[in-house]
Amino acid sequence: MEGEERKKIRLYYTHGKIFVWDHKDVITLRKEHRIVGNLVGSLPRAPRQNIHLGLPLQLAFYEAKLLVDTGVGEIVISKNLEKYVDEKKVQQFKELRQKSYEDQIPLFKDARRKEIQQHKHLIIEGKKTKKRKHEELRQVELQNKSKESNAALQTAENFESQNDLKIDQAIPDKIQTSMKDDDKDTERDSSSLNNEEEDKEEEEEDFDIDQIDIPDIKPEHAIVQLFTESLWNIESTEPYQDWRYPQTDAEGLQYHVFKDLWQQNYFITPGNKFGGDFLVYPGDPALFHSFYIAVCLPHDETLTSLEIVTLGRLGANVRKTVLMCSMSGDKVLYTSLQWTGIT
Repeated sequence: MEGEERKKIRLYYTHGKIFVWDHKDVITLRKEHRIVGNLVGSLPRAPRQNIHLGLPLQLAFYEAKLLVDTGVGEIVISKNLEKYVDEKKVQQFKELRQKSYEDQIPLFKDARRKEIQQHKHLIIEGKKTKKRKHEELRQVELQNKSKESNAALQTAENFESQNDLKIDQAIPDKIQTSMKDDDKDTERDSSSLNNEEEDKEEEEEDFDIDQIDIPDIKPEHAIVQLFTESLWNIESTEPYQDWRYPQTDAEGLQYHVFKDLWQQNYFITPGNKFGGDFLVYPGDPALFHSFYIAVCLPHDETLTSLEIVTLGRLGANVRKTVLMCSMSGDKVLYTSLQWTGIT
């Protein structure tokens, strides 16, 4: 509310690095304070890739220092919460985890139905292929049965002619009857296959994804929510007083250049991959290309002709202006360098 002191953003100091865990704070830093940072966490639904990343947001030391100096954030460390936990809170935690699992069940089923809908044509084609293979096997069995009957009849006739015996006509009659029965079976089987095909087509037409009984997701496969702060209004952090930055002249120069550019309403990100200290943007990096490559140099450092040419070509190759940044007293000085070639 207006008039109330705004709560400072917590900057967690962990193993020599600084992170922001609250997604609202991440949005606030970017939209209101032009602090971009670097997302370094994996996404819950896409953990096996590193193209799109999520929380936490890692801040460079100069970004964290700026937030502390402007009163926007504070460096904190996490407390040991063991002494605040009792059996009642453990039970509440288990109930929250169970509720989280139950809430995921309908989401999992909806996602599974969408997946089935997406691959519905493949499922139907697979069923048709299976049906065709079954029909082919039936036809092979019927052909084999017919060949066996013909072979039995031929054997009986050969036996009668070779031995010149009077064989009772009942034997071939039975065989003929068997063949007729086989023909009837063949017709019946063919009719049955046609009926099955018709039934199958009707079944495919009535393929209703909403009626599919999708089993619940197993508890061990559910997504586990990782809480970044206490659920019971316990103060889980305390200020960290031992963080020191900058510690060297190079870090001091880098910080003052960053702060000066930030005060001129630029967005600034690391410039390592372009051979500089910073990339300077006129607006949000998601919407704009960078204009400048900022290179921090001591004011009394002498540059050779080769080094100047190198910096000029560095900017020309990526179509950006190189800013050579230094400090004279408390003032930041800039010298722009553009490669124009020889005319």
